[in-house]
Amino acid sequence: MAAIAPTLDDNGVMDFVASGFVILEGIIDTDFNRRCNQLPGGNADAFIGGEDFTRTVLLHPQVAGVTRSLLGEDFLVPAGGHHHLFEQPHLGQTWHSDGLSGSGYDVTELQCYYYPHAVEIEDGPTMVLPGSHCRAVDREAIAHYGDIMGQISLTVPAGTVVMTRYGIWHKAGPKTNTRRRGMLKFSYHRQAEPRRDWVVDSPEVPAYADRPRLAYVSEVESYRDRVRRMRTWNWLCGLDTEVELRWEKSRPVSELS
Repeated sequence: MAAIAPTLDDNGVMDFVASGFVILEGIIDTDFNRRCNQLPGGNADAFIGGEDFTRTVLLHPQVAGVTRSLLGEDFLVPAGGHHHLFEQPHLGQTWHSDGLSGSGYDVTELQCYYYPHAVEIEDGPTMVLPGSHCRAVDREAIAHYGDIMGQISLTVPAGTVVMTRYGIWHKAGPKTNTRRRGMLKFSYHRQAEPRRDWVVDSPEVPAYADRPRLAYVSEVESYRDRVRRMRTWNWLCGLDTEVELRWEKSRPVSELS
């Protein structure tokens, strides 16, 4: 197989570091979407690990290109996954995160959602909370939250693949119709040591350029988020992720008599 080329540049990787997801709208062809839309719900290991799904979805140039950009060379391709299928109306899920990636700064897994048909707001779309992927929380501790300012409803066209940082807060929204709404879920994993080997214009590693403060984040918490994002960027670039501590208007005790 030919080497997979990365598709994200510095700016695209920084966007992912800040938001925790990439949306590739309508990239899978209509015939394959129609085929996937007939799958039963539940375990889909045989189908997702099969040759057709691997060639059409898992190794799609855009999907694999984002994966290559964020997980490095020789990443692990999913050999299975799950088909989350909803047909009857329901109230939706509570907010939850499926896990954390290591210390919270590294990127070792991409959890992906593939939608073989268009998803409207009445279908109970997946909802994600941008920037929530670095927050270490008890799953039950966030379950009581309702709508959060800045949440994203994944109302997307057929054939869309959404690639997320493992640990991002998400849930299924309320479904008000009886139309079939399915989503195939699978994960890629890193094997390579992190280094800045995506699409670059210069060998000089740029400093992380922070994104605007998220709507639900306080000014104080935004500082913590900025440090988390900077550490993730440095880690992905293969740099030392230790943050130098600087305290203004302070003196070390050893210098005092």
